[in-house]
Amino acid sequence: MGRWLSLLLTGLLLLTGCGFSRGKLPFQQERPRFAVVDWDRLVEQHPKYKEWKRQKEQLETARWLRDRQRENGQQQLDLLKKMKQVREAGKGQFQSAQWSAKVAEKRAQEQDRLRKKREALEREAEERVKADRDAVEEKYRIPLFNLRLKLGSVKMTDAAQKALLQEQQELLDKRQKDRAEVEAEKEQWLQQQLAADLAASQARLQAFSKELAGQVVQEETGIPLPGKGPRNQEGQAELDKLIQSMDQQIQKQEDKEKQLREEIDSDILSAIKKVNLSRKYTLVFRNPRANISADDITDEVDTVVQQIVY
Repeated sequence: MGRWLSLLLTGLLLLTGCGFSRGKLPFQQERPRFAVVDWDRLVEQHPKYKEWKRQKEQLETARWLRDRQRENGQQQLDLLKKMKQVREAGKGQFQSAQWSAKVAEKRAQEQDRLRKKREALEREAEERVKADRDAVEEKYRIPLFNLRLKLGSVKMTDAAQKALLQEQQELLDKRQKDRAEVEAEKEQWLQQQLAADLAASQARLQAFSKELAGQVVQEETGIPLPGKGPRNQEGQAELDKLIQSMDQQIQKQEDKEKQLREEIDSDILSAIKKVNLSRKYTLVFRNPRANISADDITDEVDTVVQQIVY
């Protein structure tokens, strides 16, 4: 999507700004003028950014849940298959497999309980680190902006450019380190809050295993087990159906997230075209990597974006 918008923007501006002015010879043409925009910052400042980010996080969570469901379901089917295989090996071996299956099921239930507990604490954890996270971004925003401005609009020697690029990378590395410290702080708090629940979960698993081990199973010859094929096939079909249903929901979330991001990019593109109506730039570069002499119109575009949305 980003590459497509860049090509579209470049093409539109080439069509509107690169032709010779009517009635003027080539040597009478005005010198081409260029501009740059910080597209990533414009996206982050867009009024719909928080909603798009929330949808993206929900989509990632849905994908994680789908993968866990598939993994747990397949584990259960594999256990049932093993139980079937040990049917002819003897009563004791079957009881051991049955015990393993029940313990695995109990463990999956405990993991699901811990996951739900963690999800319930996530919002509070986010509130606790929000100020620190914002402080990190604010700390590096202006220095990085100034460096990008120098790199994008000032002619310089290769040595000077290399020094600026090194300085920029050092700032980016420091910002990433500070971000990681904030996330580590969040994770540490979550682990502290979950410590009691984790201990209780382990205690329940131990008690459940002890109870199973103490049971004396008296089975007759006809031990009720999954049939030779139909029930296993049915179990696989049910799992496939469940995963298919989850995939359909994920697809809807993906479409919604994609549509919202396209709206954000479209608003930014419209704002750039509106600003350029009066500025008449030959080209407007998005997040330029090369060292070019150009005007940074990010703030002006952001102002127009706010007007478009509101």
